[in-house]
Amino acid sequence: MDTTRLPNIANIRQFLASTRATTLLYVLLFFAFSWLSYGAYVRVDLSTTGAMRITGTTKTLLRGLPEKAVIELFVSNDLPDEAVLVARKARDFIQEYVNSSRGRVKLIILDPDHDKAAAARANDLHIQQLDLRVGGSKKAQAQSIYFGLAISYGTKSEAVNNLIGLYEQHDLENQLTAKLFRMVKPNERKIAIMSGHGPFNQKKERSPTSLSLFADRMNAGYGDLLEVNPATADIPVEVSTLIIVQPGKLEPIERFRLDQFVMRGGNLIIASSGMDVNFSQQFMASPGAPDLGEFLKGYGIELAADMINEGKPNYYVPFAQQGFKAPYPPWVVVQKENLSQENLASRGNSALILPYTSSIKTNPGVLPTGEGSGKFKVDVLAKSTGEAWSQTNFAFLDPNKMQEMMAAPKQTTGTYNLAVMVQGKFVSQYANVAPPKDAPKTWLKAAEKDSRILVIGTPYALSNMMFILSEMLGAIDM
Repeated sequence: MDTTRLPNIANIRQFLASTRATTLLYVLLFFAFSWLSYGAYVRVDLSTTGAMRITGTTKTLLRGLPEKAVIELFVSNDLPDEAVLVARKARDFIQEYVNSSRGRVKLIILDPDHDKAAAARANDLHIQQLDLRVGGSKKAQAQSIYFGLAISYGTKSEAVNNLIGLYEQHDLENQLTAKLFRMVKPNERKIAIMSGHGPFNQKKERSPTSLSLFADRMNAGYGDLLEVNPATADIPVEVSTLIIVQPGKLEPIERFRLDQFVMRGGNLIIASSGMDVNFSQQFMASPGAPDLGEFLKGYGIELAADMINEGKPNYYVPFAQQGFKAPYPPWVVVQKENLSQENLASRGNSALILPYTSSIKTNPGVLPTGEGSGKFKVDVLAKSTGEAWSQTNFAFLDPNKMQEMMAAPKQTTGTYNLAVMVQGKFVSQYANVAPPKDAPKTWLKAAEKDSRILVIGTPYALSNMMFILSEMLGAIDM
């Protein structure tokens, strides 16, 4: 055994104990890698010139690895003409990925076609050959090539095949980093999503209320996404992060179980607006999720029943079905200067798209104070420009009426928080109030450890709407 590649246990323990490697961070990584990041669209444009860039999130994580990782890239030297260009771009991207680690990741390139030892190594690491259809003037045939890699960390390794497909789908960075950090933190606790509420679900359909693509990505990158219904049972102890998407009515026992989850150190990621969007004929939004709003107030977080509009830098959002570009302020584009450069989830990314989003405030009078691990920290991950404006009560969303709305006088302009994370030891909402009658006789009245509550002002940040939006942006030249 090559002991020089074994990780130092003390370094690993220090790394795993840090906030950089928590389950919450794993979910936050999604925002940096998925279509939610406007950088994905920038990459589409840059890819035609061969230029690529790695997200700031990945750079920070790679540079913080406690021990070095190794990427072994298996590439056939004799590639068919049809694959040469995209293979070169994918290889350049992998090299840039390695370079961004500043020496924490090493790249080894091998040619199994001309090296028997490399072929044996590829077989041991489960690297699969790709069958490409090669065309020609006389005949068309299949050619098998190597273009896969394996990431090794300590004594563990993970294979990543179909690199060309992952590169073309802009998912290569996500797959590399997810596999690497799954090896770094193998015993991470479970991520769950709250079920039994509202229109959002995991049905595999082309719908703005479907969460299927988000769920698929979470399952592939970070393990199975559990479904939890606090109305029928306690949140399992192995769950460390619970995702809540635009819930409906919260029963008293649900609020109690969510509170106790936070008291024991559980993290909440809440993607919800204070407005419900009606995509039917009227295409408008009205106040919604009142129970969630009241629940969050107990922790000093206020989710407003409003909808934020941004005239700039949104500019024009294409409506492919209509064949033209239209200004659409309800799809807020938060640019880099309005993204937190302190938080790992948003640092270094060029922009964030938040469709139909509400504003978020924190109430210092409710947030407790403390020192050390109990000291509260409020981090605004994303905010609007000072020219944004809000709509309350009712918001009309018909794209054909946006010009009229933009021309009307604005009385509520200003800067609005759109994604906020609060962390520290929260006070139980049942410290001085009796729990519901079906609650247990004993309960936690004070937090046992720090928790994090991340609130994003729109459920559509996690829904298939982002995929639909990505398709629309690709359908019309911006």
